[in-house]
Amino acid sequence: IFLAFVLILAGLIIFHRIKNGSDIKYLTEKGYYNPVSIGDCSLNVVKFGNENSDRKIVVLSGMGSGLSVDMRPMTKELEDDYMFIFIGRAGWDGSDDKKDERSVETIVEEYRSALKASGLEGPYTLMAHSMGGVYASYWVSKYPEEIDAFINIDGTYVEPITEEEMSGSSSGNLLLKAAVNLGIGDILLPVLLSNDSNLPKDEWRIYCIFQLMSISSDAVAKEGSAINRNRNATWNSLVETDVPKLYISSRDGDLTDAVDRK
Repeated sequence: IFLAFVLILAGLIIFHRIKNGSDIKYLTEKGYYNPVSIGDCSLNVVKFGNENSDRKIVVLSGMGSGLSVDMRPMTKELEDDYMFIFIGRAGWDGSDDKKDERSVETIVEEYRSALKASGLEGPYTLMAHSMGGVYASYWVSKYPEEIDAFINIDGTYVEPITEEEMSGSSSGNLLLKAAVNLGIGDILLPVLLSNDSNLPKDEWRIYCIFQLMSISSDAVAKEGSAINRNRNATWNSLVETDVPKLYISSRDGDLTDAVDRK
């Protein structure tokens, strides 16, 4: 029994490593994998659309993977006129993992470094979703000269957070790491995920690969534990700028409640 267990375990590990190499190759062939070094790690910078366009739309995702795939049904209709740039934060969507604390300051500086390392000069249009709205809000306040517009699509609002609410933990990641490294995630994840966007078969595979790459990373866990700290830090950094801002919300009350915000 023990020998059979060891053989199954070894087989799963070998399967995962072979599949991981195959997945990276597939992402590269489809244009979804372009790691760019920013010094201490590489971030995956995915570009679609008109590279000669003077409108560079930098998409900042929330606490979820695969937005570059999930948004393609929309961006494909606009790619003749605009360039869309999706940057995977550390630990997300094919970017290298990191163990440091994921502060909003660090994350925005890594975004900026990845764009410069890719030879993509500003100004940029930031299009943010969910938690990406926090990072975009900080970016606009800190470096308004780099931004020509900010589009917030159901973004997380920034607000003052009490000290008690700012505590968070990045523990509980060990089981996810084990599941991924043992190849269990390769088998179960595509079954458990729901293709709500009705993506074609090839893009659904890419979406699943990005999910698998991200779920067990240390950076994702640490970023999750820092959400409230980053919302508070961004609130404290807000300044009035001339950058045009468009807020789109599908949640009742959000836009009227925002009147009292900065």
